[in-house]
Amino acid sequence: MSIGVEQIGKTLLIHHYIGEVVAPHHCRMVSTSDAVTPDGRTTVQATWELRAEATDDGRCTITNRLMLTPTGDYFAFLDGHGITYEDAADTATAAAADHNRRETPGFAASIARRASTPNGRHAMDSVPAAKIRNGDSAAGPDGEAAKAVVRRNTEEVQGGGDYAVFDELFADDFVDHTPQPGRSPDKDGARLLYHALRAAFPDFHAEIHWQTVDGDVVTTYKTYHGTHRGAFMDIAPTGREVAFETVDAMRVRDGRIVEHWGVANLYSLMKQLG
Repeated sequence: MSIGVEQIGKTLLIHHYIGEVVAPHHCRMVSTSDAVTPDGRTTVQATWELRAEATDDGRCTITNRLMLTPTGDYFAFLDGHGITYEDAADTATAAAADHNRRETPGFAASIARRASTPNGRHAMDSVPAAKIRNGDSAAGPDGEAAKAVVRRNTEEVQGGGDYAVFDELFADDFVDHTPQPGRSPDKDGARLLYHALRAAFPDFHAEIHWQTVDGDVVTTYKTYHGTHRGAFMDIAPTGREVAFETVDAMRVRDGRIVEHWGVANLYSLMKQLG
């Protein structure tokens, strides 16, 4: 895990990044970030991807992508300050786009300098991506076991509705640090949330894209899928198929989930539901 600080528009972001090398010249970092704004302090979830790809003419294409996703804390912050999410999202999108326009040429120049040094290209090409991907190089047997616990929750509980497995996997003193509005930050609150999701989306399931392990914390990036057959957040059933991304960090001790931090792209979900 690393910490980074940057200013985007009028907001200072303090990132607590967990990173991975997805492939040679492709890095992805995920952070639950403190956002210090002129109106106060809140949190957002940031996913940053930096990719460099060689072209046929010997040059390089740089992609610098930053995605900011609101948290429950962020929505409460907006409500408390009388700010609509649409206005905040438009401002954040414009600021992030301007930030990337200014920052990306710096990455390109840095890569060009690296490639021009003796053995620079060899050094860039020699990153052992296969060993780093998904945190495997640092996970070890305990890390793999922790990832398996989180996968069981995603597949058997969230996707399969098996609440006997839920009781097996979640510790009685489980704490959710990012509970959804109206949910208690404990095991009962998590169970009720899972029931509500499956009632609204009976075919609810997830596609896991990757997992990383940092100590006893497993971070999972996934896309949820489902068909809207029941009421959800006061929206009547639409019958629409939806998909939305989430990033979850779960602390696993002695084979049980004891803590959770998570963010979901609820704005995308609400747009899909109309």
